[in-house]
Amino acid sequence: MNNTENIIYYREIGDVHYVHNRRAKNLAIRINQKGEVRVTIPRYVSRRKAEAFLMSKKRWIVTKLSEMNHVSHMGRMLKEGDLIDVCGKVIPLVLKKDSADLEEAVWRILLQEARDYLPGRVAVLAVLHGFSVTGVKVRRMKTRWGSCTAKNTINLNSWLVMLPESLSDYVILHELMHTRHRDHSKRFWEALDRITDGSSKILRKELRGQRIMFFPENDKPG
Repeated sequence: MNNTENIIYYREIGDVHYVHNRRAKNLAIRINQKGEVRVTIPRYVSRRKAEAFLMSKKRWIVTKLSEMNHVSHMGRMLKEGDLIDVCGKVIPLVLKKDSADLEEAVWRILLQEARDYLPGRVAVLAVLHGFSVTGVKVRRMKTRWGSCTAKNTINLNSWLVMLPESLSDYVILHELMHTRHRDHSKRFWEALDRITDGSSKILRKELRGQRIMFFPENDKPG
């Protein structure tokens, strides 16, 4: 297949596989399900240029690897006493005396932390960008990150505290923008792009790669 591969270790990223592919037309970075970072290098492109390309995407790579590690951790079978990292705060998983429901224990932690953090963050971003809201509600949601009511109340999923701040802020700004534009019109996306410094499409794509941990058979509002 005319491919050659070199592996180089980077402190914050780990091993990076540089794959020279004569058929490739552009530099590309891929992260597979195992967390392996692969940089495809077209013919006539030097490794120095490929490394510069890698470094230009370093923030995205580190964030993506962190998210994958977190999903892997949360996806395994939890047990009482396990530690959950919420916004850099390590919290032990403790069951109630009359319950052995680990799912409820996880969501109880997230609801508490989210209710302590998200309303204040909404207030900061609303003032910064000139929005006005009538209230903020934080609860457990199965499929949605947030919503905005006709009376400009913002509803947010407590799972947002498990996302990188850039993505949780994006969700908040998305819902704040709905206080001005109720639909997803062209005007809505253009306005959202302005207040996210032109990053709305990138953030939206990253958000699509996230998943909410839930147990369908026991799903209840928080």
